[in-house]
Amino acid sequence: MKSHISFLVLLLALPLAASDRQVVEEVIARVNNQIITLSDVEQGRRLLRQELTQQFSGAELEQEFQEREKELLRDLIDQALLVQRGTDAGYSVEADVIKQMDRIRQDMKLATMEELERAIATQGTSVEDFKQQLRDQMMTNLVIQRMVTPDVFVNEEEISEYYQEHKEDLAQPERIGLREILIASEERTEEELEARTREVLEKIRHGEAFEDLAREYSDAPTAEDGGELGYFEPDKLAAQVREAIDGLLDSGVADPLHTSDGYLILQVVEHIPAGIPSLEKIEGRLSQRIFMERMRPKLREFLSQLRREAFVKVKRGYVDSGAVEPPPKPILRGKRRRRIRGEN
Repeated sequence: MKSHISFLVLLLALPLAASDRQVVEEVIARVNNQIITLSDVEQGRRLLRQELTQQFSGAELEQEFQEREKELLRDLIDQALLVQRGTDAGYSVEADVIKQMDRIRQDMKLATMEELERAIATQGTSVEDFKQQLRDQMMTNLVIQRMVTPDVFVNEEEISEYYQEHKEDLAQPERIGLREILIASEERTEEELEARTREVLEKIRHGEAFEDLAREYSDAPTAEDGGELGYFEPDKLAAQVREAIDGLLDSGVADPLHTSDGYLILQVVEHIPAGIPSLEKIEGRLSQRIFMERMRPKLREFLSQLRREAFVKVKRGYVDSGAVEPPPKPILRGKRRRRIRGEN
């Protein structure tokens, strides 16, 4: 059966180092009154690999991981500086943390917050540590929104111009978006497995949303995301899957596949033909791309300024790729001594 808590480790891109450690361990960097330890860096590596595994595989995964790993310590220091800046500015995200915890509880279909806290504890993480990670993430986003991007805008004309200028670069291969519902055979008899599968199919036929049913019935790790599997090039799908979805229109649902894990029900979310997509199809994506292109240098400059104002010390052997030159020290010049008559 699925682990209801498995998705929690992916909620945060990077954890923030704690300022007060219960266990003495190797300190990699100091950021004002906070420390970043070897454990923080190692956890960051694990989360980075988990994130990249969703997009890459094989040699491409290793190459991407090696490139992104170079920025890992920089990103940890960045987050520490942003959280400190938000705290100094008097920002609070406590209400948002409570709302997010409740959303997580609902997504996991748990009746009470106590059940959520027990689920978190089973993963070896304290509830307070988990809440602190949420606070850090939300504070980071809040500082960026209020101090970095309030004057970054993208209008329709700019999106249209970008589309025309980059049209050829926007060509894409054929892709198919898929959702899944897995009715796992583990801990179920064959009769129970078939009965639960029929129940889901009956609800689909009566018009219930596939993604809602995935959250309620699926035993796959994708359940919390409504069964979202992502987009795939057809020739990279298993032959059994290609055959099952062949000829389905958007939102079409395939007959269940009997696999070693149980019954797999697939839905075609969208079929994207090869070629250059229309502006209407990718307008939102282009708007986000332009926004990020404008935001990144502003954020980097903002973080460079925070570094100039902060005490940041990195252990020898480690590299902060976002380090900046310290401001030049003022040159103190003594007053010229007035010569007094009679002095030699």
